[in-house]
Parts: sequence; C-alpha cells; structure tokens
Amino acid sequence: MMRTSRRAFLKSSVLAVPVLSGGCRCFLAGEDCRREVRRPSAMSRVNLAVIGCGTQGFANMNVFLQDPRVQVTVVCDPVLSAGKYGYRSEMTCGRAPAKARVDGFYKNSGCRMAADFREVLADPSVDAVLIATPDHWHALQAIAAMKAGKHVYCQKPMSLGISEGKEMVRVARETGVTFQVGSQQRSASEFRVAAELVASGYLGECKACDIGLPGGNKGLYGHEKSMCRDLWLAPDYFTPEGMWDMWQGPAQHWDGNGFIQGIHEPMCWRFNSRTGGGMITDWGAHHLDILQWTLGMDDGGPVAIENMVHDRDPDDRIFDWAANYSFDVVYANGFRAHVSSKLPNGLKFHGEKGDLFVARRKLVRPDFLKKWNEKKDLKGRDVHLYRPRGGVSHEMDFIDAVYSGGRTACPCSVGHRSITIAQVANICERLGLSTLKWDPVAERFPDNEEANRMAVVRHHNGWSATGM
Repeated sequence: MMRTSRRAFLKSSVLAVPVLSGGCRCFLAGEDCRREVRRPSAMSRVNLAVIGCGTQGFANMNVFLQDPRVQVTVVCDPVLSAGKYGYRSEMTCGRAPAKARVDGFYKNSGCRMAADFREVLADPSVDAVLIATPDHWHALQAIAAMKAGKHVYCQKPMSLGISEGKEMVRVARETGVTFQVGSQQRSASEFRVAAELVASGYLGECKACDIGLPGGNKGLYGHEKSMCRDLWLAPDYFTPEGMWDMWQGPAQHWDGNGFIQGIHEPMCWRFNSRTGGGMITDWGAHHLDILQWTLGMDDGGPVAIENMVHDRDPDDRIFDWAANYSFDVVYANGFRAHVSSKLPNGLKFHGEKGDLFVARRKLVRPDFLKKWNEKKDLKGRDVHLYRPRGGVSHEMDFIDAVYSGGRTACPCSVGHRSITIAQVANICERLGLSTLKWDPVAERFPDNEEANRMAVVRHHNGWSATGM
C-alpha cells in the first residue's frame, strides 16, 4: 500500500485545516482555537455530530436518535465500512453504515459524512459531539471540541492517562461546555439505590467492598484473528488515503506503520497500551466510578494501591496488559476495596448489618432491606444522589444539561477522578510494584518519580493537546 505522510496528507486533502469553514486550527502541536459556547433555545434542536461510528458509537447514537430534541447531522470515522464490530462480531460499522442508520431513521438523506474529525469541529452548525473513538483519541478530540465551543458526550474511559484527564478538566472548566462521561451506571437506578443505601448507613458501618472486573488481554469477543501478532498493511476500509494514519493519530506507530490484527481490529485496541488501558480501565471506569460515588469521593480519591498481583508479561509488546489481576484500593479513612478479575462482575459492599451486591440490572440486598423503596423510605437526612432529570437515559441527561447549562450525572471532573484510580493501578502493574502511594489532592505520586513520569501521556506524530 502506498503511504502518504501525515503532513503531506494535511497539505493536499480537502479536509485539511486551512480550508475548513470556520477556520478551526486546533489539534497540531502548538496550535489552538477558541469559540463561544452556544446553547440552543427551547424551541430548537441540538445538532449532534457522532465522532467514532463503531460498536459504542452506534449504541449511543441509537439512543440520541430517539430524543426528539436531537438532530444527528454528521457522522465521522476514518473507517468507511467494516465488519467484526459488536460484542459478537455481528455488526458492520463505519461512517457509511452510520449515515444509512441516521437517514433511515429520519427518512431523508440529510446526514453528512466526514472522515476527519477536524471538519466536524470546524462546522459552526454543530452544537454537540458524541466521542466514541478508541481510548487514545478521547482526550485530544474532547479538548479540541470544547475549545471549538461544542458540548461533549465522551465515552469512557475518558482519557488514556492521568495527565490527559487533568487537562480535560482544566479545559472543561475554562470553556464552560456541558460534558458527560459515558459512565452510564450513574443513570441506572440499581446503582443509585445501592449507593444511597450504603452511603446513608443502612448497612451500618461499611469499611470494605469487593469489586469484580473482567479479565483477559486478547481474543476479545470471538474475533478469529484477534490473537494475531503479525504486521500487515492497513485494510482498505481506511479511506480516503491517509485514514490509517488518522485512526492512529497520537498513538506511536508500529514498525513500517503496520496494522496488527490482534490489537487493531474492531474491539481489540484496548489490549495494547498505545491505544487502551486493558480491562482495568475499560470496566474500572464503571465500577470504580460507583465506588467513588458511594463514598462521596467525587472530588477526591484513594491514597494507595496495595497488594497488586498480576500475570502481565513484561516482554510482550503486543498484549501488554495483564489478563488476570487483583489489588486493593485504599482510602485515607481506612476503607478498602478489593478488586479482582476473579470476582463476579459488580460491587459487593460489606456492612456490619449485612452485605449488598450490585451489578447491571441486579441488586441483592440483605433481607431486612428487601422491601426498602427509594421513593418512600429515603429520609430527608439520608444521602440523596443525583438522578437524571428525565429519569430515562444517560444520553438524555446530557441533552437536558446542554439546554439548561446545569450539571450532568458524570461531569468531566468526576469521570477524571474515577478513571484515575484505574490508571494508578495500571502504573503500579507496569512498574512491577505491590504497593504504590497516591496523593489525591496534589494528583501525583508522593514518593515515586518514575510513576509520575508514567502519568504523563506521550503524544506522537505531531498531535498534541495544547497546554499538556
């Protein structure tokens, strides 16, 4: 396959920054832009662009399509159309299938396609973006979107590393955009009820929790080639020319700019550190977020990771996260959460009056709380946690806040604090340590400079988030 350098592509492509409407000049190192944040009137619809038309992008987009206040106007992905998406490799995704889905829903042909996300952010008609790209793109695209005045729904994990999350929080505060992290368990009643019961003391004193996260580091979701380590030419579904480079973006290229099926095919990128954080960040973004919510630690975090045990192979450059792991998340008040890939998926809180287990669509309470009802039994003195105003979905909660300017279920700062725990655990794993201390106030490792260096995400190929 003939390769075109990224800079040559930017000079020649019709999508190059200088010719975009609105003149947005973000995204390359040293470049920046600002636009005023716009909120739609009550009588107008939110023009939403979908950036990342894969498995999760389709899932979120389908929910947004059901909201009559939303008009999906643009779908963007460097992939034109490809199979093997979905949790059973059953989906065909990309920008062309996404446009077909949107046009079919609205019964018109008004949805536009884009291969380069910069075209989307330069469009002044776009009010908000859904970012559902692989993890290594979340921070740069979200930061650029916020600076372009767009409201952001960003899939979890919201960042690839701690430094990116800190910069995202800074820009979110500076710009004032509405930001929702796709940690949708905060909009699910079973998790809210569980958190309220624990936080309000219905289990008595609660000082411990067990958290089960999925294991595995390759062979995800039945891909027959997802364990392949060989370097190949990039598939031709990256089109027009240069879109393989666009998909990689700030991630370091492999030898010969090669495509590795085991970590580059749909759903597999999370298993290499250049593009994902393994299952600790993939699901930790959900369950560690509920832990933080329950403990009232949305503005803080733990002080250490302890008892780290894992099977990561330090010599494996391809599948470089552990398949099996366990560790403790330790808070200053003595609360300890034991996290393991061997535990049932969910959270089990241990209280002096009994245990409570919560997972998706499942809440197992002690017998004396089985008839407890949030609407009639939650007292005024109890902890009342955030409920989506519409009470329907995480996506609708985002749209509510786009109109109102109010908060969302999981704002940028909250999502950052939750995923930081998983990222600290990953650094502990990569350093081969059993224990790693963390200062949640200073947001740094108090006695390990190597860990502090690892907290800084390195961007490649000329891409940068200004200020990082």
